[in-house]
Amino acid sequence: MEIIMKSIGERIRNRRKELHLTQTDIRAACGISSGALSEIENGNRTPSVIIFHALSEVLQCSMDWLATGESPNTEVLSSLASEDSKSNTENELLKGFRQLDQDDQEELMGLLALKLRKVKRDNRKPETLSNSQALPDTYLKSAE
Repeated sequence: MEIIMKSIGERIRNRRKELHLTQTDIRAACGISSGALSEIENGNRTPSVIIFHALSEVLQCSMDWLATGESPNTEVLSSLASEDSKSNTENELLKGFRQLDQDDQEELMGLLALKLRKVKRDNRKPETLSNSQALPDTYLKSAE
């Protein structure tokens, strides 16, 4: 696996913009000097591990994802959120989920698990999802 600084910088910039954060917001939260974030985002500077961790916290994503563009659940997310099949509702859900803090994300995942158990118990498929959008079995298993 090749880690390319320019790609890391692009992921940092895109995620920052997705969260509607400015470079000033990031610099203040991470304690980095003026201009350093721009250099990182342009792939001209490598952040220290401490700054890299702070960036992942502020951007609400894993260090794995920042470094490689992949995370342990990338495969599942890719199948759920592929550009071809994402609806506006799914986009809104994903965007909103990413703006929540860790506790709220865990609470939401708990609610999802409860709903999936109910669907499985009633032995029916969710009515609002087409077959191409149905949740994979891994979500149903984790809800048991």
